[in-house]
Amino acid sequence: MTESQNKKEQDMKKNSEHSFYSWLHSSSSICFLMILGTFLIILGLFFCICTPKKYDLRVGTISHVTINATKDVEDIVATEDKRNAAADSVEPQYGYTPGVKEEVMEMLSNAFQELRNIQQYGLELRTQDDGTVVSNRPFSEEEIDHALAMLEILSLNNRTQLTTVMRGDTEEFEKMVTTVTKVVENSLSSGIREGQVAQEIMSIMQNVGYTTVDISYIQNIIPIVLRTCIKPNMPINQEDYESNRQKAREAVEPVIVPQGQNIIREGDRITLNQIEMLRSLGFLNDNHYDYSVYGGALITTVLAMVALMMMLHLLLKDLLKDIRKLAVILIILILCYGFASIATLLPSLYIIPIALGTILGTVLIGYRAGLVLMVPLALLFAGITSCNSNTTFYDVVLIMANTLSSGIATVWFLKGRPQRVRVLVSGLISAVFCLIMIVGIKLLTSAETLNMIQTGVWALTGSLLSGALAVALQPAFEGVFHLATPSRLLEITNPNQPLMKRLMLEAPGTYHHSIIVANLAEAAADKIGANAYLARAGAYYHDIGKLKRPGYFSENQHGNNPHEKTDPYVSAAILTSHTKDGALMAQKEHLPPEIQDIILQHHGVTPVMFFYHKALQMSDGRHVDINDFRYAGPKPRTREASIVMMADSIEAAIRSMKDPTPKAIDQYIERLIRGKLEDGQLSECPLSLSDIDEICTAFSGILKGVYHERIEYPKVEKYVVQPVVKNEPAQPENQREQKTEEIKPEAGTASEELQDKQAEHPAEETPEVTEQKRNEETESAD
Repeated sequence: MTESQNKKEQDMKKNSEHSFYSWLHSSSSICFLMILGTFLIILGLFFCICTPKKYDLRVGTISHVTINATKDVEDIVATEDKRNAAADSVEPQYGYTPGVKEEVMEMLSNAFQELRNIQQYGLELRTQDDGTVVSNRPFSEEEIDHALAMLEILSLNNRTQLTTVMRGDTEEFEKMVTTVTKVVENSLSSGIREGQVAQEIMSIMQNVGYTTVDISYIQNIIPIVLRTCIKPNMPINQEDYESNRQKAREAVEPVIVPQGQNIIREGDRITLNQIEMLRSLGFLNDNHYDYSVYGGALITTVLAMVALMMMLHLLLKDLLKDIRKLAVILIILILCYGFASIATLLPSLYIIPIALGTILGTVLIGYRAGLVLMVPLALLFAGITSCNSNTTFYDVVLIMANTLSSGIATVWFLKGRPQRVRVLVSGLISAVFCLIMIVGIKLLTSAETLNMIQTGVWALTGSLLSGALAVALQPAFEGVFHLATPSRLLEITNPNQPLMKRLMLEAPGTYHHSIIVANLAEAAADKIGANAYLARAGAYYHDIGKLKRPGYFSENQHGNNPHEKTDPYVSAAILTSHTKDGALMAQKEHLPPEIQDIILQHHGVTPVMFFYHKALQMSDGRHVDINDFRYAGPKPRTREASIVMMADSIEAAIRSMKDPTPKAIDQYIERLIRGKLEDGQLSECPLSLSDIDEICTAFSGILKGVYHERIEYPKVEKYVVQPVVKNEPAQPENQREQKTEEIKPEAGTASEELQDKQAEHPAEETPEVTEQKRNEETESAD
């Protein structure tokens, strides 16, 4: 059991390694690497645009430049000052602490007791033996030192303070003690707040000063006693106080300098506030960088590329594996972002060619590609606008709105009608929508910073520039990537193209057949909504491989059929090789790959039944493999290739009918199409049964016009010509002469040949007529 599990695990590991190896060598991996490379290129451009210019500035110096804010920036110094002021304005919360009053009163009593002892000691020293008291008796140093030693609570280091107590009268001293004790007790009862002790002591001193207490006590003793004993009985609730201070700080809105506003003007003296703002933006020539800008650029670019891949998955899923067309999409994205980067150096960002991407995508690949490019470009343009120091948030919103609105308008205008003149006009359409959006945003926001006239002029210039650049770049894309754009397809269907000229001169039967097939294919493609330009061009070139051996194909033979003396296997190989020969010729002439695919696929893998039947007759009973008589294919994989296949088969078959009546044509078309379906030739194309019904209807209408019932033109032996005489004076009736001219038809005259030709083929186009029509159509497209 363990060995089998290990074997399964090894097999799974090998399969996963093989799958990963196969993916690395697939077109999907190349497309992924292309998308990754595009992301890195755009991100590098974004970083270059967002990196600010460095300045060497210091506080107190004079600025020689004007610097604007590249984004909303906080004035840190001013904000901090406002927050500190708000915190300081918060009133503290006090709480009552029981027991403090008793503690203070006890301490005050003890302090007064120490002073009382010193006062009594001084009284003893001043009292003589006969009981008289000497009021101004001097005290020796020993006596003062002894008095100081009696103090434990108070600190009376001043000799004046000690002598004041020692010489004090007992009655005055007790009056001072009683008064101070009462005032202090009242103050404690009212409450002494923390942080207001000094103010409270001053209040007590004022109250005591209003009494008859000796002034010497008020000046020298009472302040020391109060500072020693008084302490608050209403302390601050520190937790609530700090919480309220923090709330007050947080309630202060930061001082913001908006994007585009001057931080420093030329000639101003630089302040600390300005230096800190410049440092936060990364403008100072130090080691500080504003990494948030690079983070925003990274997020915007990632979001734009994710939006691109999502839009591709929704609208053009096949392009995620198509290297050529995906490269076109990515190059357009890089080009548009490059033009936007250049626009940052100009006075206004509204000159960005915002519609260039959608115009190029629509005319080069299709309207879905235009829609795919519209969303990521809107995000990238918004990002590049937000990095500019001369723009505001209004500009970001407006440029994004302009990109989306003008993109939708140009895609709608160019869908199915991408002529070069319309490409230029699409720039004007984009300008109209931009101007309407500018007015709309102005009315919605009433933004004073939005100068409508100036902004409108720049936006008009950018939109017209989009159309002009698209016309200039379109041929380059078509030539480099061989794109099958309508303009390119109209160009290569011109009869003056080298291959078309060769086909007309060297294989005229094939040329005439291609013209009819092109008419059928174009009508059918129009009917089902396929690419009619591609169907017509593919039909024109589908048989160019016959130029290698034109005489081996029946439409170019004039009584001499080389297949009569050729082995059927060789004949089948010659016929079936014209698809590969045609593809090689098309590749050499740099025709679009879509045309090359039609050339290869227009016969699918159908067998050449005539030579297969001939081989059977010559086999003498030997086995004949029908696969030796099949075309190499592949089967048609697009609607246009399938239409060309059916048109080619039906035109050749109807031409061989002896009596192509309308009913017979319908039946023949139905039988041929059913045969293609039963043989599986249409199994790989995206046609539905309803599409096939519409194609049959289109074929029937064209062929009935070509092979309709003719009428016989009568021959006129002679006729009378009555000349018209202008400004001739009236003549009598008997003087008038009737002039009769007898016309005898001559055999082989040009007029008779033209009448016979029109009678035989009234609905067919001659090569000369077709050439004239192609030239006229090409001129109108250009």
